[in-house]
Amino acid sequence: MRRATDGLAAWLLVGAIGWAGILAIGWTLWQTTPPRAGFDLALLLEAARRVTAGHSPYDPAMLAGSSPDATALFYSYPPPVAQAMTLVAGLPDGVVLVLWGIGATLGLGLAAWRLSLAAGRTAAARTDALKAMAMASLLLPFAVAVLFGNLDAWYGLAFGALVLAVAAGPSTRGRSVAGGIALGIVSVAKLHPASLLIWLLARALVDRQGPARRTLGAAVLTGLAVVAVSVLVGGTGPWQDFLVIVGAGTGAAVVDPRNIGPVSLLGQLVTLDATSVKLAQAVVSLAALAATVIAAVRVRDPLASVAIAIAASLVVLPVTWYHYPVALIPVGLALVVFRPASRVRVAVAAAIAVLAIGFVPLLWAAVALLVVAALVPTDGEPTGRPRLRLVRPAGPDPTP
Repeated sequence: MRRATDGLAAWLLVGAIGWAGILAIGWTLWQTTPPRAGFDLALLLEAARRVTAGHSPYDPAMLAGSSPDATALFYSYPPPVAQAMTLVAGLPDGVVLVLWGIGATLGLGLAAWRLSLAAGRTAAARTDALKAMAMASLLLPFAVAVLFGNLDAWYGLAFGALVLAVAAGPSTRGRSVAGGIALGIVSVAKLHPASLLIWLLARALVDRQGPARRTLGAAVLTGLAVVAVSVLVGGTGPWQDFLVIVGAGTGAAVVDPRNIGPVSLLGQLVTLDATSVKLAQAVVSLAALAATVIAAVRVRDPLASVAIAIAASLVVLPVTWYHYPVALIPVGLALVVFRPASRVRVAVAAAIAVLAIGFVPLLWAAVALLVVAALVPTDGEPTGRPRLRLVRPAGPDPTP
């Protein structure tokens, strides 16, 4: 029998080389003026410092009604993000960026460890976590999120908790609640993951004995609690400003080569006026929500179902950046530990994501392949075989 640590040294060596490359790139980007490394994080810290000074976290020009391009640099997150960032706003940006990257990587490792334990790989769980953290540097959407200091870097932890709650075998109450808390927080912070609340609701209606009800309840309560604390701390003013920012953002131009959202890609192929862009995005958003509901009620396998819902959540808003698919990394981790036969597909999806750095729309091929890996049954692994039919509540079999 092979030991759980066999081959670990090679994984760590490759990971060390990858992380050395990321650090070198980060250092080079940090030397520019202004620094290009951590520019997303700098926006969060700047907004937090405005909050600390007693001001609105939002750009006064945008509050006056200015509509910037969607690719312009401005703080547009809900108020709780800036309010939470005040905890580290007193530190230098570079220090926060390093801590950000370390924390997000440890979070990804924690997700891998917990998923491995859920798969019954007790002896290999620590090794699996180390491998995941080592190879994270080669998962370029994650590496880019770390370099930019984007909130998406924490998707490995947040969506890992969700996958663990709803798609990693029998779920305990603790796992269900933890997944809901993670989804509630990330839904308030990033908005687009909130479409997964619809998936949980639909799933709960058709699978009443499953974990979706507890996870949904925890997510909703967490989101409400975050908003309540935000209002308690900062009043309603920041939220009123946020609504102004949302209104200003509706007039932003979203067609840009860096935006790989479906409407942006369409707009790069054919000329679309502002009205056509809004109409096309409405169609895409509704289609994504429809796919989310269909996945919840028609795809029996929970991992395949949530994989579709997570992928759909990436396009419910007009802008989709290269690092957004970090949300699907926990799906890949779950496939690796629960369905070993799918590892080749997962590896190919990761490789395509790397190639996509040169042609960003190619990233959708990686997303599609990972979803297919979750959908396609693998020989000898009956528990992983999705059945495209209505989920029925657990209970006695009515047939004689």
